[in-house]
Amino acid sequence: MNEKKKILIFIDWFLPGYKAGGPIRSVANIIEHLADVFEFYIVTSDRDFSSETPYKIIEFNKFIQKDNFKIIYLSPENQNNKNFAKIVSEQSFDIVYFNSLFSIKFTLLPLRIIKKRKENAKIILAPRGMLGKGALHLKKTKKQIFLIASKFLGLFKNITWHATDEVEVEDIKKYFGNQSQIVLVSNISEKIQLYKKIKKDITKFVFLSRIAEKKNLLFALKVFQNIKTKKDVVFSIYGTNEDEDYFEKCKIATKNLSKNKIIEFKGAVPHEKVNKILSQNHFYILPTLHENFGHSIFEAMSAGCPVIISDQTPWRNLEEKNIGWDIALNDEAKFTEVIQQCIDMPDEEYQKMSQKTYKFAENITNDKSVIEKTRKMFADE
Repeated sequence: MNEKKKILIFIDWFLPGYKAGGPIRSVANIIEHLADVFEFYIVTSDRDFSSETPYKIIEFNKFIQKDNFKIIYLSPENQNNKNFAKIVSEQSFDIVYFNSLFSIKFTLLPLRIIKKRKENAKIILAPRGMLGKGALHLKKTKKQIFLIASKFLGLFKNITWHATDEVEVEDIKKYFGNQSQIVLVSNISEKIQLYKKIKKDITKFVFLSRIAEKKNLLFALKVFQNIKTKKDVVFSIYGTNEDEDYFEKCKIATKNLSKNKIIEFKGAVPHEKVNKILSQNHFYILPTLHENFGHSIFEAMSAGCPVIISDQTPWRNLEEKNIGWDIALNDEAKFTEVIQQCIDMPDEEYQKMSQKTYKFAENITNDKSVIEKTRKMFADE
């Protein structure tokens, strides 16, 4: 029997963390499906995204065994060159997998060490949507300077890029050249159970993502201000408050609404509660500036929630499939029209749409080719 290849994964935040959203789910799903083929080692921080305190009842700064992977939670003072060099040199890894383009501590420092030591490990980097137009618009100047400097210094030379859609392939080529070695593999999905939802006296919308400029919650709230209806509407907002100034603008946008329109901020929730939350709502809203996959979008569809999203994600032509809407961000009138349509939609029509949405997600979940392509990416076949 062949010995399993060892994969060393660097990621800023990982389980039991959940506030960073998509990248955590991407890596967790890879491990869940491929742990019988590869031996996974995770290097991450000792606390969740935006948290000032470390996880409880966890050993730090040493590898510990989980069910199907080993993981080291590094405290802030141990996230340095010395410890990264020690981790890399203690044993031989076949693949090193990075999950951020701009992370100093969990991409740039360890990548520099690996290249300097001339390790034989194959290096794979997943930009996780950070090269998208919407993502680069935030802190634009700093990111543009970094991209120019990194290309000039050859920081990402001789690595394999993991793109999750055709748009990301083109983004990588745009910034790092047409000769870049790119593997196109979509994210592995997880199956979530469908719960039937009745839509009668009230329409429930949900936003479940980070409260940050990129996710564009403020835009959604302004659209809700435009809605004129006497029917009862609830918009529940779940997510980590990433930017206090932006959060304050969002709260202001909820004031002076009519009594039949209720907007509630619910805070961040652990991943195991996501499906239950989605099962209690009718429609999912995320007018994001950019997503290279959008795990929360897929999770919503998996729970039978038709989605109202921007056209800046891989999920396109949703209206013709009758599973949601992908709308241009400059078309506020269309967003308003769609939300009004959802409010007025009778239960019988909604049930058909919900079932179609779930079936669409189920077909993706059952697509074994994505798992096989991911295996081949690591196996170097």
